[in-house]
Amino acid sequence: MEIAIVILAAGKGTRMKSSRPKILHDLGGFPLYYHTFHTSRKLQPDRHLLVTGDDKKQILTSLDWFGCDPEIVVQEKQLGTGHAVKCALDHLGGFDGMVIVLYGDTPFVRKETLDRLVAKTTENNPISFLGFQTQNPGNYGRLILDDEETIARIVEVKDLKPGEKDITLCNSGIVCCKSGILRHLVAQLDTRNASGEYYLTDIAELARRENHGCSVTICDEEETIGINTQEDLAIAEGVFQQKKRREMLENGVSLQSPGTTFFSLDTIIHNDVVIEPNVFIGTGVTIGSGARIKAFTYLEGCIIGESSVIGPFARVREGTTIGQNCRIGNFVEIKKANIQTGTKASHLTYIGDAEIGENTNIGAGTIFCNYDGMHKHKTTIGNDSFIGSNTLLISPIEVGNNAMTAAGSVINKNVPDDALGISRTTQKNIEGFAKTRQDKKK
Repeated sequence: MEIAIVILAAGKGTRMKSSRPKILHDLGGFPLYYHTFHTSRKLQPDRHLLVTGDDKKQILTSLDWFGCDPEIVVQEKQLGTGHAVKCALDHLGGFDGMVIVLYGDTPFVRKETLDRLVAKTTENNPISFLGFQTQNPGNYGRLILDDEETIARIVEVKDLKPGEKDITLCNSGIVCCKSGILRHLVAQLDTRNASGEYYLTDIAELARRENHGCSVTICDEEETIGINTQEDLAIAEGVFQQKKRREMLENGVSLQSPGTTFFSLDTIIHNDVVIEPNVFIGTGVTIGSGARIKAFTYLEGCIIGESSVIGPFARVREGTTIGQNCRIGNFVEIKKANIQTGTKASHLTYIGDAEIGENTNIGAGTIFCNYDGMHKHKTTIGNDSFIGSNTLLISPIEVGNNAMTAAGSVINKNVPDDALGISRTTQKNIEGFAKTRQDKKK
């Protein structure tokens, strides 16, 4: 049977107290909606919809940036989850299959859980809600059961009766339903409730009246974490990082201080990598086997080769590839550079828009002057070369194989293979100047 995924993301998120739509806030380096989209895409749905509100422009920009391509449905007025699903169903037209309703601010649901939800949705039970047990039900809607697996009705927290507040089986909001029945039930929703909205959850009671089976699929509470406030987002980030750290440790990565190491959703680290304390890994990072990332290092958008050592206090930025057995030391910043095997930049250096060969040494204080205020220019350095300390390389420029630059040089012309590039003013000593100056000061 065909599957349509509907991700609800039209809420304004006013409790975030932010000018950004709630679903564009970051979790593990990616916007909230991306986590839901990334997981649901694994189901290989036939249709993939995102329901948004009047902030469509910002969301479209983000979708394009992160390579997501759902069908966009605009909910002009936010009249509740039932109304949002009706907008999606109108967009789906004559689609005849299974519809799974997810939420852009509920990022942790697993693909395996969605598989179970779909499997639970059958001819006899054409609706299945995802529920969870919790000791702190708080503001969650409660699932009222007829028996162990059959839902009689779902009650939102504002509409709970005193005897229902102690129920610990709660509703995640996620539901799977056959499209025809979903259309039929959603058309009957009304706003006779404490919020004056169309509740999607009311379809459970409507289904019971018409003898449509409505079951519950149970998942871990952690999968249902929703984000409504900045505090919720901070808690979710903590959950995400803990899961990622556990994953890394299980895959053979050594974390010397797990609680001070931060990852992104797409971080790839191979076995036998050692990560020292206080390391931040942004999006788009891959680290090869046997590498060591020293303390207080910041990585983003880069590839680190096998057995290379990075840091401490290094920053490797987007567009950088560092080969095997390289050494990038303290207070070195690298951006958009390709550095080949065995090359070293041990300290106090900026490398930008560069191609550097094998077994080359970049001395302390070297600066790649790659920007003229309008355009970025490239520096190319060959194999087995030596760049002396405090060299300024004025791009665009090429330094050949087995070439050298003298310490303190400003190099603005190409240096051929095997040559020494030197550019200094002639040193002049003025005898007695220092003593005379000290005498005047006294």
